[in-house]
Amino acid sequence: MFLRKQRFFSGFTLIEILLVVVIISILASFVAVAARSARDRARNSRIETDLVQVRPQAVMIKNNTDSYIDLCDLNDTLNGAGSYQSTLGVIESDIYRINGIYPECYATDDAYCVQAQLVPNGSGSYCIDSTGYAGTSSTNCDGTNYTCAND
Repeated sequence: MFLRKQRFFSGFTLIEILLVVVIISILASFVAVAARSARDRARNSRIETDLVQVRPQAVMIKNNTDSYIDLCDLNDTLNGAGSYQSTLGVIESDIYRINGIYPECYATDDAYCVQAQLVPNGSGSYCIDSTGYAGTSSTNCDGTNYTCAND
């Protein structure tokens, strides 16, 4: 009788390797989406924190000048005339670095409104005003509206 030698290959087939690559790709895409979402939430949190820091500056300006007008400049962005320029300039630069858009600022003697676009662009804006409101807003404040819409 003839003895046949049987060969056993130890390894993976091409189909098995491709299947593993596809599964890893799918899992990697889930991780990438979650990481981007977390990064956007972190950026928005930073924008909100920056804008909340404007309120004490506005109160100091009002106490010193009896007006909020010095809070904003002629370009409708944060101004910080006098001793407030440094702090408000840092806040404005930080928001610009995060979303590429300067925060908008509108003020009169008795009212102010400051808002910044959240990321990704088109996802709304965060707004603070002299009434004490701080939150997301779908209605923009402007030269005639100095309050944030309470959504």
